Amino acid sequence: MRNGTPVTVTCLGHSCVLLEVGEGDTASRLLLDPGNLTPSLEELDPVDAVLITHSHPDHLDVQQLERLRAKGAFRVFGPADVREQLKDVDVSFEAVEPGSFETAGVTVVASRGGHETLYPGVPLPDNIGYEIAGRVFSPGDSLVAPTQQVEILLAPLAGPWMKLSEGIDFVRAVAPTTVIPIHDAGLAPAHRGLHRALFGNFAPEGAALHPLDPFESLAI
Repeated sequence: MRNGTPVTVTCLGHSCVLLEVGEGDTASRLLLDPGNLTPSLEELDPVDAVLITHSHPDHLDVQQLERLRAKGAFRVFGPADVREQLKDVDVSFEAVEPGSFETAGVTVVASRGGHETLYPGVPLPDNIGYEIAGRVFSPGDSLVAPTQQVEILLAPLAGPWMKLSEGIDFVRAVAPTTVIPIHDAGLAPAHRGLHRALFGNFAPEGAALHPLDPFESLAI
């Protein structure tokens, strides 16, 4: 059952997701993590805002932002350490701290979930999770639960910083009603299918898994 503002989720590859919050031509278009493992976004229609969870290139690619900027202006939100990467891009950047803010008429709650460890001694960037319109949670490269109950979880499926069992435990801890796997560009097709199946098999009661291939959408 939908609780609140309608949301359409479109996966664009790896961790890049378009959220259309609202209905029809009045919907706000928020883009998450346009990185270098996502196919070119030059055909994407204009967006209102871009939310960056952290500065790793698979979540933030300057060329992707330049392709988007050619379609129109938008605001970029992200951790303060992202600013340096954007110095040559004609966008308005706002550093995000934990708490609530609004963009394009949509309320977003930011929380600081630390980037999961790659290996002791490997430096890690700041990582911000976003709770969007009270319905969607995008954690970045973190397995820290949101500050409030959410219906829709963009759940990392794989990465060099997580085990499959940890991803399953994260889904069970958040206990959403809709799980959309993301962060999967590094998986071979056979492994992607296995990971998705196990996420579905061990999801908490009441949670439905909705895998989306690039450019597929789900209205919720």
